[in-house]
Amino acid sequence: MPNNFAYLALILWPIIAIKLYQRKEIIPATFWTIVGGYLILPVGVEIDFPLIPSMNKETIPVIMAFFGCRYIAKEDVKILPPKGIERNLILLLFMGAIGTVLTNIDPIDEASRYLPGLSYRDLFSVVIAKLLLLLPFTLGMQLIKTSDDQIQLFKLVVLAGLLYSLLMIFEIRMSPQLHKWIYGFFPHTWGQQVRYGGFRPVVFLGHGLWVSMFTVIVIGAAVTLSKLKLKLSRPPNAVVITYLVLLLILSKGFGSIILGAILLLAIGFFKPRIIYLVSIVIGLLSITYPFLCLIDIFPHQLVVENIESINPAQAGSLQFRFNHEIALLERATDRFLFGWGAWGRNRLGDSVVDGYWIGLIGMYGVVGFISIFGLMFIAIWKTRLSLNYLQEKKDKFLLASLSLIVSLIMIDQVPNHSENPFFWLLTGSLIGRHLYILESRSIKRTENSADVTNARLHSTDA
Repeated sequence: MPNNFAYLALILWPIIAIKLYQRKEIIPATFWTIVGGYLILPVGVEIDFPLIPSMNKETIPVIMAFFGCRYIAKEDVKILPPKGIERNLILLLFMGAIGTVLTNIDPIDEASRYLPGLSYRDLFSVVIAKLLLLLPFTLGMQLIKTSDDQIQLFKLVVLAGLLYSLLMIFEIRMSPQLHKWIYGFFPHTWGQQVRYGGFRPVVFLGHGLWVSMFTVIVIGAAVTLSKLKLKLSRPPNAVVITYLVLLLILSKGFGSIILGAILLLAIGFFKPRIIYLVSIVIGLLSITYPFLCLIDIFPHQLVVENIESINPAQAGSLQFRFNHEIALLERATDRFLFGWGAWGRNRLGDSVVDGYWIGLIGMYGVVGFISIFGLMFIAIWKTRLSLNYLQEKKDKFLLASLSLIVSLIMIDQVPNHSENPFFWLLTGSLIGRHLYILESRSIKRTENSADVTNARLHSTDA
């Protein structure tokens, strides 16, 4: 059970957020409000109100970020994108969530359990929950525009990672105890945090795998800034990056280490166009994976055998995940369009839902999956247009690196459920960069057209 301080931390976060917006510029204030809340607030502690989603470490910071941007920083941010495929996908998610409720009013009465059906009262709560889920995405779209904005964002990511690394090192050495000491309970299964004769750091994120994935993103931001010859911290950049890589290895996340290696190789040695091609391949694999599983052509056994040659223990874990995914996907096909809804209705007895994608399809159907994964993929896909319009190599490199980071966030949702407001903020910022580049190009074309017209008028007068 959480202690009183856990609830006090949630209650105090709005006050902290207000102070941040009063004292800092809008981008760092938004970053620390959303990402700071994600990194330090307690896991699984909620304040429940009727008819609306629970107030917790994910909902409170994003609500306060929107409030701070609009009413303290006086930025005219919108809840929804004004136009484009992003708006349509978000609206599709809302309509799909309504469809989920309307098609799941029947109870589940099975041999080992009874689950009530969803009610019409759930309609409002489900739509608001989806709105809050994607609010960091829409804020990122509207706040991160220029390459300087992106550099500022990446510097904040590196700073957050370096500060958090101190807590991670403590738990690597002393075992993951901070959440229990400060908030009164351990947020997950202890055995999953013991690996290779040591411990995974959990800190305040709920699981060691999520800490590892956070470290991957920090490394991506650090390597990008270093390639642009920007200072990361007082020590030389090479020392900082080496430190972060060692931290990732010590975090003992096998999949995250692979993703970190992809980031290091691609950003460290490839040109922007190749970095983007890597990101689009990863994005395509992520969004097509469920359908490859559905038609039974994804080579599950081959993947397990290859992993087994490297890490037999990890191969066993992967086989366990695949078995449960296939069973859960078969259940999802019974209500393939809108899913089974929440409260465990999508599960089969003692089934384990590890990947975000299978939970998403099981609860909200293919409509929910296409909406969520479509937003991530469209951000990556649009990068190809922006790269063609940019002139500076630095700007192309920045954009391609962010595209790769978003693609790795996307692929991590296949085996894991690491989705969080911080990742949505990064995904939205990729769309924001694209929209700003298009707008700048349109303005430039208009100005050039006006110059040509004026030149012709002057020639005619002469």
